[in-house]
Amino acid sequence: MSKANAEGTKKPRRWLVNALFAAVVLLAAGGLWLALGRPGQTEQQVVAVADFGMGAVETLPLDADCDYYYEVGEYIVHLQVKDGAVAFIDSQCPDHVCEDFGWLSQPGQWACCVPAGVYLSVEQAE
Repeated sequence: MSKANAEGTKKPRRWLVNALFAAVVLLAAGGLWLALGRPGQTEQQVVAVADFGMGAVETLPLDADCDYYYEVGEYIVHLQVKDGAVAFIDSQCPDHVCEDFGWLSQPGQWACCVPAGVYLSVEQAE
């Protein structure tokens, strides 16, 4: 057998081995993706918890868009749930710092309106 024939038979085998290896890696990745879930997918639902002090607490589901208006002392606070996140949209407090916290959607995130005494946090649903 000549040297050219020996090399000629090795190339298709190498290609076949590489293709088989790639298929196995893709199947393993697909299996892991199915077993562990897609990135960003959470198994538990999250909710927003608005704490108004003195034991007054309200749980806001984040799975439905809604606007909430609360009269807290001399202030009216507007919270909005949209696309799985919650934010202070408007507060009649003097500094409006609470509006700068932005949209909260991950457990552990929080925002507060100190003049109105409203503390907002995102938590795992029970």
